Amino acid sequence: MNLAPSLRGVYHHTMAKKYLAKRLWFNFAARCLTVLRQKLPTLLTGKGSIKLLPSELEVQKASKPLIVTDANLIKVGLVSKLTVVLSESSIPFAIFDGVLPDPSYEICEYGLAVLKDNGCDSIIALGGGSVIDVAKIIRMAATHKKPVTAFKGLLPCRNSGLPFICVPTTAGTGSEAIVTAAITDQNHHRTITIFDPRLPSDSTILDPELCVGLSPGMTAAAGMDALTHAVESYTNTLHYSDVDMQALEATRLVFANLRRAYVQGDDLEAREAMLRASHLAGRASTRGFVGYIHAVAHRLGERYHIPHGLANAIIMPYFIDLYRTVVTERLSDLAAAASLANLGIDNDIDKQAAAFVEALRKLNKDLGIPEKADFLKPEDIPGIAAAALKEAHGMPYPLPMILDAHGLEAIIALMLPD
Repeated sequence: MNLAPSLRGVYHHTMAKKYLAKRLWFNFAARCLTVLRQKLPTLLTGKGSIKLLPSELEVQKASKPLIVTDANLIKVGLVSKLTVVLSESSIPFAIFDGVLPDPSYEICEYGLAVLKDNGCDSIIALGGGSVIDVAKIIRMAATHKKPVTAFKGLLPCRNSGLPFICVPTTAGTGSEAIVTAAITDQNHHRTITIFDPRLPSDSTILDPELCVGLSPGMTAAAGMDALTHAVESYTNTLHYSDVDMQALEATRLVFANLRRAYVQGDDLEAREAMLRASHLAGRASTRGFVGYIHAVAHRLGERYHIPHGLANAIIMPYFIDLYRTVVTERLSDLAAAASLANLGIDNDIDKQAAAFVEALRKLNKDLGIPEKADFLKPEDIPGIAAAALKEAHGMPYPLPMILDAHGLEAIIALMLPD
C-alpha cells in the first residue's frame, strides 16, 4: 500500500523552502547535545552472565542494592534467579516491585522511599523499558536534593547518581544505553521525556536465558521497538559513523532473528542476538535520536495505553513510506542490512527503498501486528499531532523532513481502521 496522493502533496509542502531553516536548526541543536560526554555501560553478555552480578557490584563498590522490577517478574520466577545469585554471595538486598506500564512520578517516589527505608546504596533494574526508566529516576533522585518531579526536560542531573546495573528481560527498548527516560505526569496526562547523558547504566548484563519466558506478543513488540530506534536514528540527519554502524547492525540482527525468537521462544541464539540488537539500537538512538514515529507512539501510549513497541510497529511503515523520496539512499542501505538483495531490485535505490517499506509491513504481518490502529479515534488526531510536534520539535530531533500539524494529522489519519 503506497501513500495516498494527498500525502504526496504533504511531502511537497513539507519540503518548501520555509522549512529549510528549521530543519538546519534542529540538526544543529541535536548535534550540540551530542557533544556532551555520554556514558557507555560496561557489557556482560552470554548465557548465565547473571552470575557475574556479585563481582560487578564489587567493582562498583556497592554492598546493598535495591532491585527495581515489576510484580509479574516476581510471579514468573525471574526475580528469584537474581536473588539466588545475590544470596549465594551473602549480598543483602531489597526489592521494589511496584513498576507498572507507562510508569508515573508517583511510582518513582514509592521506589525512592523503599530505597531510603532499606538503606540501599545501589540499584539493579530487572525488567523492560518501564522498569529501567523508573530505576534511572530513583538512582538520580537518591543523590539530588530535589523532588522526582523536577527530573524532566534537558539535563536535569547534576551528578552521576547511585551505582546502577541493568538486567534487561526484554529485547527492545535498549533503555540501559539510552540517555532518556519516559515518565508519565498523571496530573497532566502526558509523557515527560528526560534527557541527560548521565542516565545510562554503569553496567548491563545481557543474559538470553532471562528472555526465554517472554510471550510472542511481547517479543514482537519489543523487537519492533529496537528496529524503530535503529531506523529512526539512521534516517535522521546527523549521520555519525558510529551511529550508522550500530543502526545497520541492529537492523540486520532484527531481520535475521526476530521471527525466530517470536516462533521459538527458547531459541537462545535468537534471544541473545535480539538483546544485542536492542542494545546497539539504543546506543544508536542516543546519538542519532528518534523522530516522529516515537513522538506519535508516545501519544498513543498516553491516550490508549498501547504498548510502546506495538505503537511504534504500527506507525513505522507509514512514516518510512513518506520518507522514501528524501532519504532514498539511507533506506537502500537499510534494505541491504535486512538482506533484501534477493528481491530482484538490483541497484535501483528507489526500488530498494520501496522494498524496505514493504519488508517492514511483511515483518509486522508475520509477527501478528495489525496494519491499522483499531484503537485510534478520529477526534483525537489533532491533539495527538499537536503533542507529537511539541516533542519532536521541542527536543529537537534531527528529522529527515519537517511536518506541520496538517501534514502530521494526514499521516496519522491513514492509520484509522477502514
